[in-house]
Amino acid sequence: MTGTFDEDDDRVSRHQFFFPSEFLHSKNAMCSSARMIASCPTIIDHAIIICHKDRASFYKSTRKIRRTTDRIWSALFSDSSSERDGGSTQSCCVAGDGYFVGEDLSLCCESKEDSSDSAAICKRMCSEFGPCSSITNGVPGVAVSKFSAGDGRGIASFASKEEMSVVDTMFFDLDSVTKECIDLTTVDMMQKVLSMRMQSESGKGTKNSIVHLRSATMYRILTSIKTTLNNGVSEGTTYVSDNQLEKYLKSCQGESDETFNTPSSTCSNSVIRRLRASKGAANCPLTIYPSRFIELPSCSPSSNGNDREAVRAVEICRFYNYDAERGCLRAKKAKLNSKVKGCDMDHDHCHRCGGRHRAFECDVVDNTQDDDNLSSVVFRKTPNGGIVSLPFHGHSSGPDSLQYATSRPALLVLGGRLRGRTLATCEMLPLLSSSSNDGNEHNWTPLPNLCEHRGSHAACSPIGSGLAFVLGGGTADGNSDAVETLNFSSTQNDAYGIDSNTEWQWRWHTMAGKLSSPRHAFGAVTCVSSKKDTMTSASIFAVGGWKYGSVSCESMERLSFEYNSESEDASNKHLVDSEWLHNHARWELCAPLKLPRRLHSVATNTDGTSIFVFGGFIDERRTTNSIERYDINSDKWSSLDELPYGEYNCPLVQAVADQESFLIFPYSAKQDNGNKAPLVLRYTPGSDKLFSQIPVPNDDSQQLRLPISNWHSFSATSSTSLNKAYLVGGTINGKWTNRSFELDLDTLEWKELPLMTFCRRRLAT
Repeated sequence: MTGTFDEDDDRVSRHQFFFPSEFLHSKNAMCSSARMIASCPTIIDHAIIICHKDRASFYKSTRKIRRTTDRIWSALFSDSSSERDGGSTQSCCVAGDGYFVGEDLSLCCESKEDSSDSAAICKRMCSEFGPCSSITNGVPGVAVSKFSAGDGRGIASFASKEEMSVVDTMFFDLDSVTKECIDLTTVDMMQKVLSMRMQSESGKGTKNSIVHLRSATMYRILTSIKTTLNNGVSEGTTYVSDNQLEKYLKSCQGESDETFNTPSSTCSNSVIRRLRASKGAANCPLTIYPSRFIELPSCSPSSNGNDREAVRAVEICRFYNYDAERGCLRAKKAKLNSKVKGCDMDHDHCHRCGGRHRAFECDVVDNTQDDDNLSSVVFRKTPNGGIVSLPFHGHSSGPDSLQYATSRPALLVLGGRLRGRTLATCEMLPLLSSSSNDGNEHNWTPLPNLCEHRGSHAACSPIGSGLAFVLGGGTADGNSDAVETLNFSSTQNDAYGIDSNTEWQWRWHTMAGKLSSPRHAFGAVTCVSSKKDTMTSASIFAVGGWKYGSVSCESMERLSFEYNSESEDASNKHLVDSEWLHNHARWELCAPLKLPRRLHSVATNTDGTSIFVFGGFIDERRTTNSIERYDINSDKWSSLDELPYGEYNCPLVQAVADQESFLIFPYSAKQDNGNKAPLVLRYTPGSDKLFSQIPVPNDDSQQLRLPISNWHSFSATSSTSLNKAYLVGGTINGKWTNRSFELDLDTLEWKELPLMTFCRRRLAT
């Protein structure tokens, strides 16, 4: 993989330098890199590899290719070459051929109607270099397209300038070639492709090349190596050599006796990255490290009336622990300005071990990150002064409070997005019917953290099952097809081999059965039907969504299982075959939607025989006002009616069932007049008047509206036992909110609920 040395020559035959894509936009980084490369041994061939972390950056690099190549080469080698040759000459370059690895672009060139990104890249490279052709490379499954510059692109002038270098340009879409983690095998495959004869047909000149590599994993590895080499300081080396990369990968895989020297604060084989100037998720401690908590004494008494000292779990600030240069900026700003809200997290304990220091100063090896389900832990102080770490689910008042909260209907809020963060936090609000009141004002209770951070996902809970399901969604590493379950039944804790009296063991479990494809922005509903004896049959349906970040899909799939919800024996209630559900249950494809869509609303009618889908986006820009109905028994979709908002710019809506009709809650749109909130509509399928406004009781001149104006991206759900609907989270006037409202479907009165712990949008309820 690395450059080789000739016994009779001290020159390296080929040397590679890896740079993150930010290098292209920094003159200081280019100058610093030129000085470092100048100190290397004399090199015959150069390969400058620019690593892009996402497709947007990679696609942007295909613009003005030849000019970018000349700028990079001149910045790195014009001065260094003069120094090596005693200042006699100045190195410059001629752009050679172009290459694209990862997809056969020659097929895109043949199609004139193709409007995909690949077709656009093909047109750009044909314009910059020349005609496209497919070439063999000896690597199975990897397509390579060559764009021949020919003598008319400046190669002819090369013969008259002996010192001029020919520089080929390659675009390598590694993420499309392999979805696996980066290891030595992957890098060896990449090296075989890069070692092709990338030079002019005349055979003159050197095998110089500039490679634009798309790989999110490689980008993270380079950032980790640079952080280690610079000891956590942002200034320092700007590139990673092929030798350093090979050494790092061997160290991580345990194939080398020589360790890759890392500071004591990063003594782990996982990729460690610090917060940098760019605010991308790949560099943010909130994405890299799981949320963790420290138990602290609470100023309020315990909820169950015991006299023991109550404790509360406080989240430990990850910015304070891992950003050695800046720490927690929110806390610093609050100290300078009393009007600024500070950080309510803990700044006194280590995120790694719970000690009285910061994580980058800690020598403890963090083994809990090896198990995703145990990554979110709480540190508890023992009577002898020690610290133990326990799986965290958020409760700090004991099992009594858990039983109190789960013995009644509850509103669950799971995951979501908050100002660029994707959340794993979950919380629950115990609910009361209109006629009951125990004299207590219930507040949100933390639940176990999800195994994966999720946003724009789906969630559901079959009535009487004691189970909550979370499906798919967008995670920190892209779309997910994983399904997680949380069991509220102590019987199931015993089935997992968990002591029901040990509250800290309660957590989410990831099912072996996955959705047919990773996606987000879809909907999920449950349909429950009774069978013989006390067994109940439940089906969960996942409908539509957004695949690959560019395609609205029509997929519909179903997961079916049985549970006991009516047994007179309390020890037998909520009994689910957990081993089968988590290890053997699989999703089955159903009839697809007639119109692919995302960010739509999905609801079942009250008898559970049909599923209705409302509105949504059909592509990146266009919404639809169509309504479709799915008959569960016949497995068929039918087109019904259209939302009364017009064919174009139809607002997104949320819908819940109400007896024989549905209540439609529209998101606020730009065309809303004044400060009036949008009207809530009643949709009655098959009636003479499909859509009607809802008069407010005791005031026929007023119609039911949303409780606040300019409200968008909220989530809606309903409780059939309480006959109430709930609207939660979203954005108000473009700002994330932690507000939620309850609508009594009998009296049609709105009531604001206690504030959630976190503001969030694109959440699941």
